[in-house]
Amino acid sequence: MKTQRAALWLFCILAILAFLPMVQEHLNWPHVKGLAGVYEEVPLPELTLTNYRTGAYQRDLENYLQYHYGYRPNTLRIYNQYLWDFYRKTYVKYSITEGKEGWLYEPWFVEDYYHGGTYSEHKDSLALARDFDHEAHQIKLLQDVLEQRGITLFVVQAPGKDMVYPEYLPENEDPDRPIKLMARDYYEEKFNELGINHINMEQWFLQLKDSVDFLLFPQKGTHWSNIAAIYAADSIFRYIEEKQSFRMNRLEIGEPYIGPYKKPDYDLEELYNLYRPLKKLPQHYVDVGVSRVVGSVKPKLITVGDSYYWNICRQVPMDSLFSAYPYWYYNSTIYYDPNHNTTEGLDLANEILSADAVMLIYSSVQLYKMSDGFCQKALNSLGCETLLDE
Repeated sequence: MKTQRAALWLFCILAILAFLPMVQEHLNWPHVKGLAGVYEEVPLPELTLTNYRTGAYQRDLENYLQYHYGYRPNTLRIYNQYLWDFYRKTYVKYSITEGKEGWLYEPWFVEDYYHGGTYSEHKDSLALARDFDHEAHQIKLLQDVLEQRGITLFVVQAPGKDMVYPEYLPENEDPDRPIKLMARDYYEEKFNELGINHINMEQWFLQLKDSVDFLLFPQKGTHWSNIAAIYAADSIFRYIEEKQSFRMNRLEIGEPYIGPYKKPDYDLEELYNLYRPLKKLPQHYVDVGVSRVVGSVKPKLITVGDSYYWNICRQVPMDSLFSAYPYWYYNSTIYYDPNHNTTEGLDLANEILSADAVMLIYSSVQLYKMSDGFCQKALNSLGCETLLDE
């Protein structure tokens, strides 16, 4: 009797284990945390007589099931952990480069430091210089046009992890390869020459690095750390005040403290999709608030830029500082704007002229994409095509 009861229990357990993945797949219960990273969604194929007869349905269904079976994220994390623990291998070796002492970098930051980040984009430095020169003159022209209307246009050059912490980069695998023209060097010189409003945070971060006891870039992340982004934001807001000659509400920044890791300070580690977190250096954070300033105004700020801005607008209580703060991500998708979600079909002139300040913010490895066509489109919308051609 005991043997039969044990066999029955064993059968029930095996049946539950066999059907549990199906339940999780179809009902999404229990909930399983998804995998980090960007991937293309595989749709469920539609069953028709034609695709069934040709075998296309079976093939597409098999492909769909490979990406949608129950507990898939967990099984992949366990497998990835096995590869990492025993062989130090990962499936994201082309997206992440491991430096010294466990520091992680995106490979284009390594490329940027040793050979110039624009190397793979333009092999002809003369053509690249012409592109940079043209963009700089467009920025200057747009700056002057907007200034006449009381609007401040300025550029923020955010530092890259490679420039602030080069000591942890992997060794240069091709030291004889020449360094191509770097956007950061060209633009800095050109901005000063033309009188373009800009904040170059690279030198400031290098000085700050030696005077603080917290990391400006996290060991396992690619963007500036949460605490560094807060200090950068404070400088940007004070710059807007100075250029516009008004007062804004003031950011109140608390004392740094070591706390549990917060997103996105481990965004590169996340891409490993491991079952256990990696050992990391301690990370500092600050509490942020806003104090009301008598006679202050809440301006409208339009931001065009790359992903470095996320770490600012997700932490700072922007509603207490700005009347509106739309974020035009790579001059394409629009965030923090209830009326628009894309720059396509946008009344550009009306939007720009309704702002008090327009910020172009790009990290060092993205400077070659400067404004993503925003300046040219803005000048066209404001009727400056003739001036631009000249």
